[in-house]
Amino acid sequence: MKTRIALLAGMALGSVLLGGCAAGTPAPVGLKPAASQGPASRPDPDQGSATPAAAVAAGTPPGAAAMVCSTEARSNVTKILGLAAVPRTTDTWDGGRYTCSYALPEGKFAMTVQVFPSAPAAAAGAKALAGPLDAAPIKGLSNLGLPGYQSAAGTVVFAKDNFTLDVDATKLTATVGANQVTRAGFAYQMATTILACWSEH
Repeated sequence: MKTRIALLAGMALGSVLLGGCAAGTPAPVGLKPAASQGPASRPDPDQGSATPAAAVAAGTPPGAAAMVCSTEARSNVTKILGLAAVPRTTDTWDGGRYTCSYALPEGKFAMTVQVFPSAPAAAAGAKALAGPLDAAPIKGLSNLGLPGYQSAAGTVVFAKDNFTLDVDATKLTATVGANQVTRAGFAYQMATTILACWSEH
């Protein structure tokens, strides 16, 4: 299993090299107003979610958060899955949490970045989020030296710096796209793709 996950990480990094990374604003898809929920619950990609205790000011999301909805991220989704066209996205930002939802032929896929006041707070936030999602700690080289959690259903959660990254592929079919990537493998590939982009900036 570890060997397989490490291989997936390598594939994801290869996708980053092909697609590049951008710290700028996301593709112009139009932010929706967000409704409030509990801080540890997974947000509905179409309705937004809660602002953490020490959220950044409302307005433009941080460049790192915006990467999950960037042109490069959408290109990487297309390449990893072997899609015929770049998927449509919608996004929300409530001043502390940014969610980008992808409409794929096999279902909905979302990536959420939550901003915390510190790295320890983000690590605690990732652990709190992983619990209700039945996501177990990722061990060994596969966690990239970061607090990380993964579920067989298609959830991957990581903490890096003062951010958490929640990748939700649970609403997809068991395999996705022309390349027949498993939803769990796809979630891990996209998580490591975004983390690699964060490491470059």
